[in-house]
Amino acid sequence: MKWLEICVPVESEEDARLVCQLFDLYGRGGAVQEQLFYDQDQGNTTGPPPVTVKTYLSLDGDDDQTLQLLRDKLSDLAHVLHNPAVQFKELEEKDWATAWKAFFQPRRIGKRIVLKLPEQTYTAAEDDLVIDLEPGMAFGTGLHATTRMCLVCLEELVRPGDRLLDVGTGSGVLAIAAVKLGAANVLALDNDPTAVAVARENVSGNSVIEAVRVAEGSLDFLTEHHVPHFDGMVINIIADVIADLMVRGLSSYLEPGGWLVASGILASAERRVRAAFEKCEMKVSARYQEEEWVTLCGTKGHSDGPWPLGGEGA
Repeated sequence: MKWLEICVPVESEEDARLVCQLFDLYGRGGAVQEQLFYDQDQGNTTGPPPVTVKTYLSLDGDDDQTLQLLRDKLSDLAHVLHNPAVQFKELEEKDWATAWKAFFQPRRIGKRIVLKLPEQTYTAAEDDLVIDLEPGMAFGTGLHATTRMCLVCLEELVRPGDRLLDVGTGSGVLAIAAVKLGAANVLALDNDPTAVAVARENVSGNSVIEAVRVAEGSLDFLTEHHVPHFDGMVINIIADVIADLMVRGLSSYLEPGGWLVASGILASAERRVRAAFEKCEMKVSARYQEEEWVTLCGTKGHSDGPWPLGGEGA
């Protein structure tokens, strides 16, 4: 499969934020920022290091409309960004991996979770939970705000022996983290067969294969396989899909008093998801927000669940 890399050079943090917001909405895997550092030996020390914001789209026809939309949006931003020289570059899948790995460093999320590439070395503290992640083209590196908020919530919510569901698992990072935090087993679902393959590799690479089942599907999988109820769920997709799955019965697979973490929600669409929570008799118990992204945490029925968290409150 071939991919299109879209690169936008920016001159300020505000410009970078605007482009990142756009790429987080429309790019595959969101935005990636690359900051190039000057070579002091060559005397290049004046001014801030240049920053390029990148995202990726597939060239197999699935993203044709998205590409045109991105071109239009970037054109709209041109006057704000001082007419940046937007670059488009075709990449083979193996070249994409090389492109972003050069800028990926081990990253601590929350109190205990550390994400790194399998080939990177990291000296772990006694309580660290280290996850080796190879996102492939499924992305889900854990660096996006929506994933970070999910990891923080899981760190607070997962209890030993929990049975959990991860909908839209991507690279499998949330499922792997849940097991390392004490969950007995996790069902990780994704509609994308590429994501399913990558998640399975990551699950195996982190030695949690006996506790995580990765399968292709979504709500249909639960219905067809008569899956028993879960103690908790995490769904990191987009607001419309979250709301649709909830009203179609996703929360019916939760035990009474069970918890659900819903992320990938733009603040402008938060009301839609809250309405779905209310319709399904889910109590919104905590709320997190990073820039325009919102994560809602709730419990089934009238139970307060294992709250409060460190969020902003309901």
